[in-house]
Amino acid sequence: MAHGHDVDRFDRWADTYDQHWMQRVIFEPMRRTVLQLAAQEVGRPAAILDIGCGTGRLLRSAESQFPGARLEGVDAAAGMVKHAEDVRPAGSTIHFQQATAEELPFPDAQFDLVFSTMTFHHWRDQSKGIAEVARVLAPGGRWLLADFFATGVMGLVRKLLRLRQFPEREGLQRTLASAGMTVVAERRAPGLGGQIAVMAIAEKVG
Repeated sequence: MAHGHDVDRFDRWADTYDQHWMQRVIFEPMRRTVLQLAAQEVGRPAAILDIGCGTGRLLRSAESQFPGARLEGVDAAAGMVKHAEDVRPAGSTIHFQQATAEELPFPDAQFDLVFSTMTFHHWRDQSKGIAEVARVLAPGGRWLLADFFATGVMGLVRKLLRLRQFPEREGLQRTLASAGMTVVAERRAPGLGGQIAVMAIAEKVG
């Protein structure tokens, strides 16, 4: 899912990741936005997958919001998976495993909700990852993609610094279309001047 140096960095970061200032300023507001949009788009999901689940915070919140749902989390960093397992509450049914977005260890059409929050820019092969999401998404399901999609001045900064891992919106839409998917709803997460988009992506109809 991620470049090798990214995986190593997250392995080392796992034990202190939840204490980082970005959790409060960026990630927590983004997670709330993701769960609000998830509830709007899919009322009672039977199965949820979080790609790049990190320490499992989003899935722990989803377990409270969607009781009874099957919950799966995958991350490329073994350290993150171990920490997620260590802090999993007693009685939780969340299952974590090491895997990448490009090779999801699940049969076709399994999940009503797929989350990927601030992980898409780490994916080694974004086109292959998108195809995998399309494969495991159940009919009528939604992929909730939250990431940094630069607009305005930040869009110019992206071009100047050649930050290609952060996709342009037009390029993302083309790749989604090639996988038979499209954006059906969108919100902007608080913080960072609204530069983080939360998109609900579904199978294209017609």
